[in-house]
Amino acid sequence: MNEEESKSFNIMKDKLSELRMRVMTLEWDKSHNQLNSSMELKYSQIKVECETLQKKVDGIQVELKEQEVTAAAKLQPAKAAE
Repeated sequence: MNEEESKSFNIMKDKLSELRMRVMTLEWDKSHNQLNSSMELKYSQIKVECETLQKKVDGIQVELKEQEVTAAAKLQPAKAAE
């Protein structure tokens, strides 16, 4: 992952963290019957956005893990030859 992709990934993680906090707050409001009816739609939109972003972040993390495993596998034969 290059530096630009890394920055983008970190921005995505920060945005996801913010969305999670917002969703948690709205869920608390909803569970205590304090969610304004005008916020119901906004709550649903934020929740969907959070879930979508979570899937993207998870996908990138899987790709990074696969790259690490591939890189480690390439290094092992070199170490075994030593």
